[in-house]
Formats: sequence, C-alpha cells, structure tokens
Amino acid sequence: MVDSGLALLEELAELLEREPDTRVAMNDRMLQVQREQTSSDIRLRRVHGVGVDAGVRYPAVDVSTTLNGNITAPSNPRMRAYRLNPQCAIGAVQSRAPGGVEAVVLGSRICIDSEVPWSATGRHLVRLAVTDAGGHLFVDCVAGERTLARAGMGVWRNSIQGIRPTETDGWRVLRRTADSLWAQPLGWPGVRGARIGIAVQGNNARVGRGLEYRLEMPATDTDAEALAAYCDALNQQEWETATGAPHIGAWSVTEAGQCCYRASVPARLGRRMPDLPRQLLATSGARANAAMAVQAMRD
Repeated sequence: MVDSGLALLEELAELLEREPDTRVAMNDRMLQVQREQTSSDIRLRRVHGVGVDAGVRYPAVDVSTTLNGNITAPSNPRMRAYRLNPQCAIGAVQSRAPGGVEAVVLGSRICIDSEVPWSATGRHLVRLAVTDAGGHLFVDCVAGERTLARAGMGVWRNSIQGIRPTETDGWRVLRRTADSLWAQPLGWPGVRGARIGIAVQGNNARVGRGLEYRLEMPATDTDAEALAAYCDALNQQEWETATGAPHIGAWSVTEAGQCCYRASVPARLGRRMPDLPRQLLATSGARANAAMAVQAMRD
C-alpha cells in the first residue's frame, strides 16, 4: 500500500490545492493543510470494522482538524453533545485529541472504496472534511456561489426522487416529499426503531443551501450525562473504526433526548456527488448497527 498510498495523498493534495486560501504540504507521509480558520492533518491508516464489518480491516483516510486561535478544548461531554456537535455541519468535536493536544479537534474518517466509491464520492468527502469542518461552530454560515448551489440542490432533489421505495436488506421509505424523505433501515440486526431523514434545504442553519442527513436512534436513556457519554463514545468509534458508513458528521443529543447522527453538506457539491443522498441512505443500516453495538457494551 506504500506506493498506492503515496499516489492517493498526491491526488488529495492536487484536489485541495484548487481551494482558495489553502496551503498543502506533504510531511512524513501525511498531508498538512492550512486554511484561515483551521489546520488539518490527513493520514492513511487501516481501521478495524465494527458491527456487521467486525473482523475486517479497511484502508481509510483520517482527517484531524483543529481550529486556529486561542480556543480551548471542551472538557465537558454535555458541552459536546448538547451544544458544539449539534452546531457542526461537518466533522465531530472529539472527546480525545491525538497525542493529548489541548485544542478543539474535529475528526472525520472515510474508508477507501468500501463504503462509497472513492473517485466519485470518497475523495470529495475528504475535501469536504478539510474545507468545512469547524467552520460553522463560531461563525455564521457562508453562502456558496448561487448558481452552483441551485444546480446542486436540483441534482439532489432528483436523487431523492429516484430512490426506490424499498431496497432488500437496505431501507424502506416511510414518507417522501419533493425535497425530502424519511426511511427505516432493513435487514440489519438490532436497529429497530431507527429513522433516517434526508432533505434538501434552502435555509439550513449550518450551511445555507444544502443537504441535511440525519440518523435518529431510538431513545434508550433519559439521563443527560449518560446520553452525552454515549455520543462521545459513538463519535470516537466513528473516527477510529470502520462503521460501514463514511464519517463526515457528528453524533449529538436531540431536544427529544435521542442520539442523532447529523451532517449538513453544502449544495455547491451537489454536482460533484450526485448520488450522495442514496449513498448516505444505503450505509445508514451499518452505522445504526455499529451504534447499537456500543450501547450493548455500555449496558
């Protein structure tokens, strides 16, 4: 994987260098990316599968992003679960930073060709994790280029309408509108009660125009501290292992007291990743199963 790994990093470097105000450097087989508000490290590693993928190791791209400036790390699980991660569009504020770094660290992880196709989607998700992680925590959302955003929203609306009502061992659509759908995962052990929501939104609080993805788990606890600890464990698992779904969002607690995985993708990327709504739907069952495995270990 040495030569192929180097080629993949070079591919990502070329992709990221197209972004404005972005500096990319290769250092010790790792990409270091500097932007105005964030600094990101991109590494290749092998991760263990969990849930339905237990016992298998997968090559993955790990993205670790810190916020520039005098920002201290949130040491309180409730702060992460109830305030910070609900505000994140992309990436999850982690409970443990690599090497004990005292900073706000957001983690993302995309496996290579085992969850979503790498060339069509995976590499663009890595790019998204670098350019958008943390950007919505302390500043208002920035509207993208309007023509691209409108086109992207149209592409994703068409994708949502093209999703089959039922996919064996995949999902069942419960409700669909012109801009959204709600579904439940099928064929995976231990995910009864989970719900998937996908919507194209023109006024998303985190990204403006974009695609909102949600996976809501059934309520299992009413204790706020326990729910916050559960979300911490889920975000750590998503970053460090292969859950069967690309990790670009964050687990947090909803107002109804449910653990929910959420990601908000700017509409400017709709034409680059036209199949993203279906891909997020198709991998939701594996993510829910991996989340239930964490809950089982905690019980």
